[in-house]
Amino acid sequence: MSNIMSKQCTEQDISEPIALQNTTDQLKKIRSALRALRDAVILLNDSDGLEWWNQAAEDLLLLQAADKGRCIFDFIDAPEFRQYYQVPTLADEGVHIKSWRAPERYLKCELTPFADEKLLIIYDVTRLHHLEEMRRDFVANVSHELRTPLTVMMGYLENFSDQPDMPPHWKRGFELMTQQTARMNRIVNDLLLLSRIEIEETHELHYIDMIKLLTHIYDDAQAYNQEYGHSIHLQIDTYDGLYGSEMYLTSALSNLVINAIKYTPKGGDITVSWTKTAEGCRFAVEDNGIGIAPQHIARLTERFYRIDKGRSRATGGTGLGLAIVKHVLYQHGTNLQIKSVEGSGSTFSAVFPPNYVRSAAIS
Repeated sequence: MSNIMSKQCTEQDISEPIALQNTTDQLKKIRSALRALRDAVILLNDSDGLEWWNQAAEDLLLLQAADKGRCIFDFIDAPEFRQYYQVPTLADEGVHIKSWRAPERYLKCELTPFADEKLLIIYDVTRLHHLEEMRRDFVANVSHELRTPLTVMMGYLENFSDQPDMPPHWKRGFELMTQQTARMNRIVNDLLLLSRIEIEETHELHYIDMIKLLTHIYDDAQAYNQEYGHSIHLQIDTYDGLYGSEMYLTSALSNLVINAIKYTPKGGDITVSWTKTAEGCRFAVEDNGIGIAPQHIARLTERFYRIDKGRSRATGGTGLGLAIVKHVLYQHGTNLQIKSVEGSGSTFSAVFPPNYVRSAAIS
């Protein structure tokens, strides 16, 4: 018996060092791989101090061994980065900033919290940024150039359609051309608006009286709702306003309300709310409409993405509305949250962080 126990102890004594050595070897490989990455990788402790970094981070931030423990803001002093760092969930795709050492370079920072530490990865996205600029400029220029010929076509089509002696078979053709030209005009206008929002990295911000703004949106929604017959409710439990662009916010929030009206069967219930939360102030539009299947939700804010192309055209949509909403909300420190059950309705909401919320008393 003693021989068996002695043999087991010996095997255990041998296997433990082997397992430990294998783990150590794996950690060395992972560390070597991280050091070899072209992207900057930085491990931050619970005090936002530098714990570990790879060679790319060392080159980017000009780090030295003595910098261990120093705060990350000593090396990255950009307002956009500070805001993102405080609430990283507001920008699921990270934050884009200009390089503080080379203004012609653009960087993307992604923060991943785990336990009490954080992993910061910084990518050089200069080439992608220039490509995106080219795309935006192309769309903006083409849309702008299309406005004049479309305006001329719409004018002539309206004049011909109003002729009393036009043969019936011609009249139907002109009506269809007028409808499609008007649809093209809506698409061009939405493209121009989206391009303007994307290009304007910053815009003039003012205090927005949300009670007044939401009342205006509610009144417009009631007028639009006449042919649908929905019950629309406006619920407000805070007088707090926002610091932002009233024109863009009105466009974005109105879009969400109009969508709820269009995609809810006649006689439905729609609730527009503005409430105070622990994270800031929440705007929400809730309906009991047709709902959205799970596979579509993640792509709803893509340009021209449609769940049902035929239905979207029938309701007059351009496929750009939610893309506009996404960009407007991002410029106000928040993102669009979508919860939906197919056949039971949807809730579109956004929580504006405290740094964008303003009390009416101090406006």
